[in-house]
Amino acid sequence: MSSRLDTEQTTTAFDILATPKRRYLLAALSERTGPLSLETLAVEVAVTEHGTPIVTDEQVRNAHIELLHCHVPRLLDEGLLTAVDTGSESESESGAEDGAETETESESDTDGARTIALADHPILEAEWVSRLLDELAAGATSREATLNRTLEALQPARRRTSCAILARQREPLAVADLAAMLAARTADADTRLVDLAQSDWKPFATRLVHNDLPALAEAGLVEYDRSSQTVSIAPDAPQWRSDWLAASPLGEIGAMLETSRELADAETAGLASDDTADDATSSGACWTIEGQENVVAAGQDIADHAEEELFVTVPDGGMIQRRCLERWRAAAERGVDVYIGSESAEVQETVQSAIPEATVCEPQSDWLNFPVEQLHHGRVVFADRERVMLVTIDDENGDLRATAITGEGAENTLVKLVREHVGPRLDRLESRRADGEAVTDQETPLPL
Repeated sequence: MSSRLDTEQTTTAFDILATPKRRYLLAALSERTGPLSLETLAVEVAVTEHGTPIVTDEQVRNAHIELLHCHVPRLLDEGLLTAVDTGSESESESGAEDGAETETESESDTDGARTIALADHPILEAEWVSRLLDELAAGATSREATLNRTLEALQPARRRTSCAILARQREPLAVADLAAMLAARTADADTRLVDLAQSDWKPFATRLVHNDLPALAEAGLVEYDRSSQTVSIAPDAPQWRSDWLAASPLGEIGAMLETSRELADAETAGLASDDTADDATSSGACWTIEGQENVVAAGQDIADHAEEELFVTVPDGGMIQRRCLERWRAAAERGVDVYIGSESAEVQETVQSAIPEATVCEPQSDWLNFPVEQLHHGRVVFADRERVMLVTIDDENGDLRATAITGEGAENTLVKLVREHVGPRLDRLESRRADGEAVTDQETPLPL
């Protein structure tokens, strides 16, 4: 899981932005180079809130009172705003404010903040926050209701983590399973799902059923079936494609969903050997994928959905791409055991530098025990011992042509074959790594 996804700072950012008037206040200040008086900000907030350039004195007065007594103090406490000492009243009070309100303001701890500016704060420097405030400053308020629900729904870290887990599932997930995954992620780093008792994950399930999933479903981010107690990500929710959310820690969800859509489109277009990939999966059959972009997209989809283990072989440096490294690094960051096998020193150095958590190993033999140097082999992508893709690169008069065969499911013939050959070697690597031994020497042969 991305380390930024469930940080306290990210939770605070969603909490602050979920309140419209706080968003409008920050957006108004973000497009100005200097501080503004609270009276001026009240007008701008009222204009944005009501979606009209002309607002009533009553609307301005209500905005002013809420800013003064609620939102500005909160933003000052969080360090997002700073009070500017002008030495005197920068502006006269609105004629619509009565004497009682003036007295209240003078007695308020916020009196010194009646002229305010944005402070230097990490939340305001985050790209996704800047994009969201820029959209508001530009008047993009047509989908405010959806934005309000989205920000509020994603405020608790548990919900953001739930969405990230669901985005990696190809089928709806039982609520109990989602609860167990959440419990394992919040427990000790060495805790496995099999180590959890019902008492460990049951409280998570209760919160999911009565709070989190209804809120996420209301925002349109997940599809929650109460009758079957299953939940899945809503792949077509427009929020996942919004610019600000794509730049946020949740942006990896949109990227994964886009990769899945591309792969589905490729299969629908007839790039699979069977009529559909679903038919192939359900029958335990295998199917082929043609073309480099389609092969890369399929490999990325497998890596994105890996939950526990990812094994990839890379024959040479020409077959390693930045987007592949990003997928492998993301898998390692969310706790997946990543193994990269290559005889190429270039690949080994690149992977070790980009993904320190990965285990880099040097394969010593191919499927039939021929020496590696005697065979032009392709790539193997193997995830959780249930999804596999074998890639070959053919050189047709200087034109490289990528083809892959892939299978899915524990009982799939191709998966079983790869599991029988690779599984015992991965178990040995895991054992040796746990003991702190090197795993790149001649004593650890891996098939290709």
